[in-house]
Amino acid sequence: MRTAQIGFTLMELLVVIAIAGILTGIAIPSFRSMMQGAESRQAATSFYTGLARARSEAIARNSVVSICARDLSNPQVPACASGGSSWQDGWIIYQGTTLGTALQIQGPLPHDLALTGVSSPLAFDAAGRVGTAATFDLCRAAPDPRGRQITVSRSGRVALDLHPCS
Repeated sequence: MRTAQIGFTLMELLVVIAIAGILTGIAIPSFRSMMQGAESRQAATSFYTGLARARSEAIARNSVVSICARDLSNPQVPACASGGSSWQDGWIIYQGTTLGTALQIQGPLPHDLALTGVSSPLAFDAAGRVGTAATFDLCRAAPDPRGRQITVSRSGRVALDLHPCS
């Protein structure tokens, strides 16, 4: 009398492993694309939030609050980048028109993201308005249909929209 065997044969196990390998090979490119999209969304939201915070701090403090691109030449000392329109090294929010005590210091963006826009700094007055409207583009190095555009109107309203990069 034979007893029933419990388990899988070697052939059944190899077939399952082969199918799992094929499914993984199909899923990895989609997963990478999803991760890059999430990284872009997170970076754009972080910058959007920084601009909105600078505006609300200006209104709450009833004084000028500025945001500038960060200079990473000496990471220990917060400093604004001079000239240029590249914001990927991060940004600094501070009260007034010259950098004193920082209200917020943001670290650099992931290496393959570029955030470009107006030359820094951007100053919000006590009413939350800016002198001129500003537009910032967040894109990857390669053409990216999932880019983001952050705009600041003269009234100080901050908006975040999709913007395909070329």
